[in-house]
Amino acid sequence: MFSSYQQAVDALYRRINFESLAAGKPGGYSRGDFKLDRMKRLLAAIGNPHIKIPAVHVAGTKGKGTTCSLVAKILQLAGFRVGLFTSPHMYRVEERFQVNFEMPSPERLTEMINRLMPVVDELDAHHKGMNITFFEIVNAIAWRYFLEEQVEIAVLEVGLGGRLDSTIFCNPAVTAITSISRDHTRVLGESLEEIAREKGGILKPKVPLICGVTEPTAQKTILEIAERLECPVQQMGRDFDFKITGKWEEQKRTQQVQYMAGSDRITFSLKQPGTAVAQNASIALAIGRQLQKLGYAIPEAQMQYAFSESPLPLRFEILSEKPMLVVDSAHNEASVESVLKTISQHLPGKPLTVILSVSRDKDYPAICRLLQGVDLLIVTNYLGNRRALPIPQLKKAVADSCRVKILDAPSPADALALAREQTNPGGVILATGSLFLAAEVREQALATAQK
Repeated sequence: MFSSYQQAVDALYRRINFESLAAGKPGGYSRGDFKLDRMKRLLAAIGNPHIKIPAVHVAGTKGKGTTCSLVAKILQLAGFRVGLFTSPHMYRVEERFQVNFEMPSPERLTEMINRLMPVVDELDAHHKGMNITFFEIVNAIAWRYFLEEQVEIAVLEVGLGGRLDSTIFCNPAVTAITSISRDHTRVLGESLEEIAREKGGILKPKVPLICGVTEPTAQKTILEIAERLECPVQQMGRDFDFKITGKWEEQKRTQQVQYMAGSDRITFSLKQPGTAVAQNASIALAIGRQLQKLGYAIPEAQMQYAFSESPLPLRFEILSEKPMLVVDSAHNEASVESVLKTISQHLPGKPLTVILSVSRDKDYPAICRLLQGVDLLIVTNYLGNRRALPIPQLKKAVADSCRVKILDAPSPADALALAREQTNPGGVILATGSLFLAAEVREQALATAQK
């Protein structure tokens, strides 16, 4: 038995954790390591709590975390008791499983780990091979917590891919796929068709699908899977769509978006700028409309109010002014391109300093190529995870890809201090390339603001 919160959490982190390992590298992991038998046995050993709670199951290369949070907010405002499972976390593991956006207390988490780990150890002893992983244990804790907290519906973000992700055992009322682009290619496949097949693995027979995938090859693959499984589909661009009707203004910090489905028109406000967040919000609204059809009492007003709440952490989150500090968890080519485009559109003409760190298993040359035109690039390492690409390697990749002024700093805190020193008050500092970097810069910025 663990006598303290820290001992219990340390025990979790001693488990195999694919989030801290690089795919396809020595000491890393490959597709063959993702096996569903471990999770199936673990859930059965604790009474299969996952089958007792309906779920919204969301996959996608980018946007799935934002979409999950917005759907959970819609349901909470409508009066439901909502479980939200997301990954990875910023600072504390219990951020991953919340009920009505409240984490379990440290004492409650310690108690849940103490109850679960003997079950895990017994299963490991009886089934030789790779032991039950960090993510699988956290997922099991979440399900048991949701059941004990009398959650009425759970909203689940897929960890990686879909077909072989441990969240696959949920009992979905609705599934959704937000987008598909190239990421985690060593595990999910090199082509968009392969990646789509992995993510399309979350579809269940006759369960409605909300599909935000617009890339033609990936969309075709997803729709073929849906047809085979007889899933009713709401497809973005065909059955529903959105348009930005009011440009985000720096002073007001809101943008107006209109959701369109047939003759229906719903206008709502968003705190964050850009097309990506508008698309994710529209997918969340489409999920809400589908839940209405399934009998969930969700007033239209609650769906609109959900989007006008405070900005989501690490999604174009503005933390300070003069210079403006933006942190964004973009971590692949498509998402970094999106955040840079948002800055150019909504903060035009402002000098831009980028703080960059990426994971070793990402397509970092492609990310680096996007940085042409940046006024200053500060390369650093996030410290809380072992996957960070070494500074010299990242610095060389940038130099090989574009002509830009490059500095380096040993830590996110040092990088932020250097960026503030080098950027004039009218400029913008963007910390991006990894959720881990964005979280560490955010933590430093908030700590500095409190002094």
